[in-house]
Amino acid sequence: MKLNLSLCTCLLLLTPLAVHAAPILITGTPGDDLLATPTGPSPNLGGLLLTFSELTGFSTFNPSTYASKGVTISSPDGLEVLPFSTQSNPNFLFDESSDGSADIDIALNFGTRAIGVGIADSDDSPNIVIEAYGLGGVSDVLGSFDVTIPETTVNPGNGYFAVEDTSSDIYGLVITAVATDESGLAIADVQVAPEPASFLLLAGALAAFGFGRRLYKKA
Repeated sequence: MKLNLSLCTCLLLLTPLAVHAAPILITGTPGDDLLATPTGPSPNLGGLLLTFSELTGFSTFNPSTYASKGVTISSPDGLEVLPFSTQSNPNFLFDESSDGSADIDIALNFGTRAIGVGIADSDDSPNIVIEAYGLGGVSDVLGSFDVTIPETTVNPGNGYFAVEDTSSDIYGLVITAVATDESGLAIADVQVAPEPASFLLLAGALAAFGFGRRLYKKA
């Protein structure tokens, strides 16, 4: 009886891990370093935040710069470190192909339940698509979202977007801009949520199962 009760407890704790829904897009508020009191991007995911502040302006960005943090940022056209980012002074990563389009890949070597990105330099509001992908890479699309960034806001040409899921199955974002001019596109910051509560639930379930086995042996 004690073992059955422990097993039921484990199953209840693991239930949230089995529930999965498609990721959702949250349109947040970009940070603004031009204000008297600078602000950060919202929502705050409470985990890793890359602002590119330590990079050298007007340099070529190395995709493996943040590999030690589990993040690789790349583009087929290459990325350039440019000042000045109003979102995360002093830098942003700029992508510009010959026709003004952009294709930036933010890849993680771990799964997360939420990842956010500040988008900048979206002159003339090009068509922007954000795709979240899973463990299978860019072909494993979990969700695709069309976004626009108005040019008439307090911080024009800047936007912040977060993709969230119920489980840690997001392994990256691809941001694509289709432009008719040579506006290009830039990212000002990247946020990644910390280890989710689901891992704590899993640990609790395993602990409960182990405790149940000990009770069963004593019985």
